[in-house]
Amino acid sequence: EAEEAPLSPEKKAAAKKAKGGGGASLSPSKKRKNNKKKNQPGKYSQLVVETIRKLGERNGSSLAKIYNEAKKVAWFDQQNGRTYLKYSIKALVQNDTLLQVKGTGANGSFKLNRKKLEGGGE
Repeated sequence: EAEEAPLSPEKKAAAKKAKGGGGASLSPSKKRKNNKKKNQPGKYSQLVVETIRKLGERNGSSLAKIYNEAKKVAWFDQQNGRTYLKYSIKALVQNDTLLQVKGTGANGSFKLNRKKLEGGGE
């Protein structure tokens, strides 16, 4: 009986390996990937706001002009960057951070909402 007790934990460990007990090691890497994806829209939204500030056009800046300035940044994704900009512009318009002067959706011209940024409305 004393010899059988040490064998049972070994059998349990072998059974765990057979079932795929390595799945627990994958979850931390998945968590890291998710954190990176969550941070990106914030980066692109800040990039859009900074670019519009930099351009400083009176009648607002178009998506094309914002894109041409944004792609000069080192970390900008050349392949999917335009799509990321569109999504962040739409989100900023919904947040009232940007005002859409012309067009609909991500098309048209956009200005910064000075009241929202300065906090003067409250």
